[in-house]
Amino acid sequence: MIRARRCFQLLISMPMILGILCGCASSHGKLEMPNYKSLMRQQLETVPGDATEKIALPEMTGKDHERLGDVSVSRGNLQMAFVQYEKCLKLNPENIRVKYKKGMVFVLGGLNDDAVREFRAVLKAKPEDSLAHEGIGLAFFQMKQYGDASRHFRKAIEIDSALWKAHTILGVIYDYQGQHDKAIREYRLAINLRPSDGLLYNNLGVSHLLAGHYEKAIPAFREGIKREPSCVKLYNNLGLALAKLGRYREALAVFMEHGDEAQAHNNLGCVYLQQGLREEAIRSFEKALEIKPTFYSRASQNLRKARAGRVYEMFSIESDN
Repeated sequence: MIRARRCFQLLISMPMILGILCGCASSHGKLEMPNYKSLMRQQLETVPGDATEKIALPEMTGKDHERLGDVSVSRGNLQMAFVQYEKCLKLNPENIRVKYKKGMVFVLGGLNDDAVREFRAVLKAKPEDSLAHEGIGLAFFQMKQYGDASRHFRKAIEIDSALWKAHTILGVIYDYQGQHDKAIREYRLAINLRPSDGLLYNNLGVSHLLAGHYEKAIPAFREGIKREPSCVKLYNNLGLALAKLGRYREALAVFMEHGDEAQAHNNLGCVYLQQGLREEAIRSFEKALEIKPTFYSRASQNLRKARAGRVYEMFSIESDN
C-alpha cells in the first residue's frame, strides 16, 4: 500500500552503509560469526608448500593488509576484509584507523555487538573521533536502540558538522519518534552537504508528508526525481502527496511516469481506499483489471477487498512500488 510509513526510504540499508566506509554501493550478506573466524584461521595458517617455499617473497606490511582489506570491502567480501584488518592489527594493535574499519565491517555484516566493542576501543583511545561516534551510532540504530544511537550521532555532529550520514539517520530516528520538525531540519542539513543525493530529498518529502505538509512535500520529491530519475519510490511518494491534496489526475499522471497504466490505476485505487473513497477505488481497480485482465492479480485482490467494504484492511492493500 502507498502509505507514509511504508514509502519511507531508509538510508540505512546494507548498500548505503557500505558507502560510509568505502564510497560504493554493493550488496552484502551477513557476516556470520563462525565463518569469519574459520576463514581467519585458514588465512593466518602457513600453507605447506613445495617449490614455492624457495621463492623469497617480501613480507606484507600493515599498510599492505589494510589496503587489501579496503579493496575486499569495496568488492563486498567482508570475510576477507576482516582477515586483512586482523592481520594489520596483529602487526600494529594500536592502529585505531583499522579498528574503526573493522568495526564498520561488523556493521555491514550485521554483527552489531562486535561493532560496538570495536568502536568503543577506538573511542577509549580517541574520545573525540567523530567517525567512531557515527559508526557506533549505526550499530545501535541497527539494534533499534535509538536513544544510544541518537546520542552518538549528535556527538559526531558536534565534533564534525559535515557528517551528512549522521544528520540523515538522526532525521530517520526523529521521524520514527514523531518529531518531524527536527527530522526536516536534519535532512536539510544533509542536503546542504550532499545536494546531489536524490534519496535525501525523498526522506525530506516523506517527513513533510508525515507532518501533514503536503504542499512542501511536492517540491522535495520533484527535486529528488531530478537527481534520481529511476527511483520508483520518489514517483509513488510524489503521487501520494498530490492525492493528499485532491489532485488525483496529476497523481495518476505521476504514477504513469515510472510504471505502466495498469500499475498507475492500481496505485490510485490504493490512495482512494486509504482516504475512504470506496467507489472511486473500485473504479480504479476495475480500470487496472481492464488494462491487464489476465495476470494483474494485485489489482484483483484489491478490488475484492474494496467491494467487500473491508476498509479496515486498507493497510494490507498492496500498490506497485
